[in-house]
Amino acid sequence: MKELIIGIAITFIIIIGVLVLLTSETISKNDLLQSSFVLIIVVGFGMLGLFRRFKSVKKGEATDDELSKLILQKSSSLSFYISLYLWLIISYFSGKVNIEVEELIGYGIIGMAIIFAGIWFFLKIKGLKND
Repeated sequence: MKELIIGIAITFIIIIGVLVLLTSETISKNDLLQSSFVLIIVVGFGMLGLFRRFKSVKKGEATDDELSKLILQKSSSLSFYISLYLWLIISYFSGKVNIEVEELIGYGIIGMAIIFAGIWFFLKIKGLKND
């Protein structure tokens, strides 16, 4: 139950941070778009995890089972491996395009989040084979 309260508090802090970003006049539209996209992904995963934990607590089940932990571990390791290739591609094209370094790093972080979300969702649907 303590984890649920912490998850709700972090979600509210992130929402307040987004509101502060929206009211700031010194941030560019591209930075705001990148920050909002990353925050949406983070808040989305947080809300999904919070909802699943709340549902498990309500049913009287364990909040994390072995399969969920294994899927999370497998998806994080695969997304790290694939993200290395993403950064190689970004570094190769960084000299060929006229985009600032900060924006490239932002796009790389967004790409890493999308890769992790895609692999996690795929493994959640497909499941894991016996290794």
